[in-house]
Amino acid sequence: MNELSSLGVILLLALAAGHLVRVLGIPEVTGYLLAGMVLGPSMLGWVSHDNIQALEALSEVALGLILFSIGAVFEYNLIRRIGWKIVRLTLAESMLAAGLVLVSMLVVGQSWPVAILLASVSIATAPASTLMVMRECNASGPLTDTLRGIIAINNIVCLIAYLLCEAVLMVVADWGQHGPVRSVLLAGFPLVWQLVGSVALGFLAGLMLAGWARQVTETGEMLILLAGSILLSVGVARLLDLSPLIASLSVGATMVNLSRRSRRLFKTLEGTDPPFYAIFFVLAGADLNLERLLEIGTVGLLYVLARGAGKLGGSWIGSRRLGMGLKVQRFLGLGLLTQAGLAVGLVITIGQRLPEYYPLVSTVVLSAVVLYEVVGPISTKFAIVQSGEARLSPDRVQSIWA
Repeated sequence: MNELSSLGVILLLALAAGHLVRVLGIPEVTGYLLAGMVLGPSMLGWVSHDNIQALEALSEVALGLILFSIGAVFEYNLIRRIGWKIVRLTLAESMLAAGLVLVSMLVVGQSWPVAILLASVSIATAPASTLMVMRECNASGPLTDTLRGIIAINNIVCLIAYLLCEAVLMVVADWGQHGPVRSVLLAGFPLVWQLVGSVALGFLAGLMLAGWARQVTETGEMLILLAGSILLSVGVARLLDLSPLIASLSVGATMVNLSRRSRRLFKTLEGTDPPFYAIFFVLAGADLNLERLLEIGTVGLLYVLARGAGKLGGSWIGSRRLGMGLKVQRFLGLGLLTQAGLAVGLVITIGQRLPEYYPLVSTVVLSAVVLYEVVGPISTKFAIVQSGEARLSPDRVQSIWA
C-alpha cells in the first residue's frame, strides 16, 4: 500500500475506531492506538514500516503542535500563581518513579549503568495522549491545570536526568583516556547545548511568530504562520541536534507571553489539528511491536510496576504535602502513567551513543510503552471523569465512567 492510500485508511479507520470506543467510554486516543496496532506490521500489515517512515514528517508536525499547545502553561500570570508548586510536585513524582526503578533494577542484579538509564527514562510522561484525553473530555479544574503543568515540566526533567546519566557514563568511559577535566567538558557540552540551544531556538521562533501575528488577521493565514513556525523550529532542532520537544514548548511559551492574539490562535488550533492528532496516534500504534510483550520478562515487569508505583505515590505525597485538594491528591497519579514519544526517542539515542546498553534497555522500555499507551489514556480519563472535571457532551455522558 502506498503512502497516500495508507494515509486515507489511517484517517478513516481512526474516525471509525474513535466512534467505536466512544460507546464503551474509552478515550478516543486509545481507539486510535488500537487501530494503529491492527493496521501495523504486528497484525494486518496494511501500514508497513516503510509507510511509517515516509509519514514520519506528519507525526513530527503533530507532536510539534501538541507541545506548542502545552507551552501555553508557561503564561507568566499562571506561573506566578502556581509555578513553584507544579515544579515541586513534578520533582516529587519524577524522583520517586526514578528511585523505585533504580532500586528494583539493582535488586534483580542489573548493572548500575543499565539501572540509571532505565531510571532516567522512567520519568517521562507522554504529553500527547494526556492532552488528547483532556481535550476530548473538555476538562477544566484544579486537576486538569495541575496535569497540564506537570506534563509540560516533566519531560524537561526527564531530558535533564537522561543527559546527566549519559554524561556520567561518558566521563567514566573517557576518564583514563582524556583525564578528568577534558572528560567532564566533553560530557557536559551536550547537556548545555541541548537545553540552552533548544530554549533559544524556540524563543527566536516564538518571537518571529508573535511579531508576525500582529500583521495577520485571517484564521487561515494565522494557521499557515503557525505551521511554518513549528516546522521551522522542529526542522532546525533536528539539524542542530537539539530537542524538538523543548523547542516547541518554548515557541508556545514565548507566544503566549508576547502576543495578545495568542488566545485566539490556541483556540483556532483546537478546531483544525484533529487530523494530525489522529495520524500521530495511529502511526504510534502501528509502530508498537506487540511481540515485545512476550519479551518483557521479570525485569520489564518490575520496571512497569516500579514506575507506576512511583508516579502514583510521588504525586499523592507531593500534592498532600503542598496542601492541594483531595481530588488532586486522589486522582493525579492516574493521569501520569502514559509513556511514549520521549521514552522511545531516548531509547533510540541510547542505541546511537551507548550501544552496549541498548539491547536490554530497548526491550524493557519498548515493551512497557505498549502497556502504558493502552492503559494510560484510560486511567487518565477515569481520573478526569471521577474528579468531576469532565465537561462531556450529552452523547458521551452515558458511559462506564459515569
